[in-house]
Amino acid sequence: MKAVLIGNGFIGAEHRAAYRKLKEEGSDVELVAICDIRPERRTEEVCDGARVYASVDEMLERESGIDYVDICLPTFLHAEYAVKCMNAGLNVLCEKPMALTEEEGRRMLDAAAQTGKRLMIAHSSRFLNRHQTLRNFVKEGRLGKPQSAFLIAADGFPRHGWNNWFSDASLSGGAMLDLQAHQIDLVNSWFGCPDSTSTVAMERGDFRGNSSVSANLIYGKNLFVHIWTDWSVSKNRFNNRTIRINFERGYVYLLNREPDGIVWVDNEGNQGIVEQVPYFRPDTASYFNEIEYYTNCVKSGEAFALCPPEESIRVISVMRAQERSAAAGGANISIR
Repeated sequence: MKAVLIGNGFIGAEHRAAYRKLKEEGSDVELVAICDIRPERRTEEVCDGARVYASVDEMLERESGIDYVDICLPTFLHAEYAVKCMNAGLNVLCEKPMALTEEEGRRMLDAAAQTGKRLMIAHSSRFLNRHQTLRNFVKEGRLGKPQSAFLIAADGFPRHGWNNWFSDASLSGGAMLDLQAHQIDLVNSWFGCPDSTSTVAMERGDFRGNSSVSANLIYGKNLFVHIWTDWSVSKNRFNNRTIRINFERGYVYLLNREPDGIVWVDNEGNQGIVEQVPYFRPDTASYFNEIEYYTNCVKSGEAFALCPPEESIRVISVMRAQERSAAAGGANISIR
């Protein structure tokens, strides 16, 4: 399979590393060309021998036999280039979040349906064994029905973006869409799309949009999820990813630095380790897993059952409802 990469920045470099590992392991997936508008991101050193372009149109015109396009551009460009590439007859793997607006997301889904091309959004958090294991644990009901959940995503402010695009929420969606997209997508995959949200958010002095978000996602009277997402510190030292899910008969707890993985505790005080289901190789990064999964599905014709694009647009729906809630001082806003 021949792939081309559009956008060779921070995430593009992670994808390039995944392609190198795929090649080392004997995969037939080959990254043949890279496009980026910055000359310093088109050097031989940062392009792994792939052909380089400054223009997407030129790359699509000159490259033949391409199987799919890997889009690692800033979020505000996702819909434009995903639709362009599908209309050019190419399958598309696009970085998360899907797009800035539901309208843009629907354009992407419509283009995939009209052209018959394969579109998947690269929600990397889904491609970790621990998160798929948590999903199974929820669905199996081993501790009864879920009643509440708490997720943390606390990072420093991202300064690696081209022209500092992360700092403008009109381009990135802010922490609420960009960073929290991971947590919202996981919650949607475990519990379905919430009914409503009550959200508050703050803005840093040099940040045009939300940089710290406290969101309650409400599922009727039986379940609520709280997500705290934070980009507000400028000198971050300790990234934090924590998940706790409370059930009728106990709870599970996951901390990224927890050596024992996912811990369960029942109401009697018994505890143990949730056996992880090996969906993916544990010694590889989630970017490798998502690219390998995508290419295998394209080759086999199978649906993207672990990461359907129809679920990716729900992340935007939740985020936009959270924005309306925050603007209304935390009022409960319907999502559906």
